[in-house]
Amino acid sequence: MRLTLLLSALIVIVFVLVVLFVDNIDEFYSFYGFSDQNMLERPYVFFTSIFLHAGIEHLLANLFVLVFFGLAVEKELGSARTLAIFLLGAVAGDMLSLAVYPFDALSVGASAGIFALIGVGMLVRPLDLSFYPLILPIPLLFLGIAYTVYNIYGFFFLPESNISYIGHFGGLFVGLVLGFAETGFRKGLKTLLIGIAGLVIIAALWWYFVSRAL
Repeated sequence: MRLTLLLSALIVIVFVLVVLFVDNIDEFYSFYGFSDQNMLERPYVFFTSIFLHAGIEHLLANLFVLVFFGLAVEKELGSARTLAIFLLGAVAGDMLSLAVYPFDALSVGASAGIFALIGVGMLVRPLDLSFYPLILPIPLLFLGIAYTVYNIYGFFFLPESNISYIGHFGGLFVGLVLGFAETGFRKGLKTLLIGIAGLVIIAALWWYFVSRAL
C-alpha cells in the first residue's frame, strides 16, 4: 500500500512542479521524455519519462488505474515485487516502442508500467473491485480485459492517436507473463477465459435490453 501511494504522490508532485516552475514545458519534455535519440544520449530517460504526463487528463487516467491495480498487486505480492513489475513494464514498453516509432518520437507517462500491473492484477486479484472509470464497482479482471481490448482496438483503428498503444502492449506482456508465473498457466488462463465469457454475456444482455427498449 505504501509503495502505490508513494508512486501516486510522486507522479502528482512532479506534474505540479513542472506546471508551476518550468517555463518551456515542451522543451523540458523533449529533454526528459523517452525516445530513441534521448535513450542513447541520456539513458536515465527510462526513469524520468515515467513521471511526466502530457496533461491533467493523462495524469488522472493513469493515476486512478495505478491506485486500484497497484494496491491489489501490492497486497498480494508486496512492495518490492510490485515496484519491480512496474519498472520492468515501463522499460519493456519503451523498448518495444523503439521498433515501431520514429527515432525522435517522444513518449511520456506511467502507462506501460501500469499495464504491467494490470496484467498481473487481473490474474492474482481478479475479484478486487475498482470504482474507476465507472461509479459502480468493477472486478479488476473485467477492467483489465476491457483495457486490453480497448488497447487492441486503438492500435488497429486509431493509428493517428498520440497514445503509445505498442508501449502498453510491452507492459501488459510483462504483467501477464509474471501473472501466469504466479498463478500457474492453467489457473491464469481459466481466470482470463471466465472473465472474457462474463464480459461477453454482460455485453449481450446489455445489447438485448437496450434494443428491446428502443
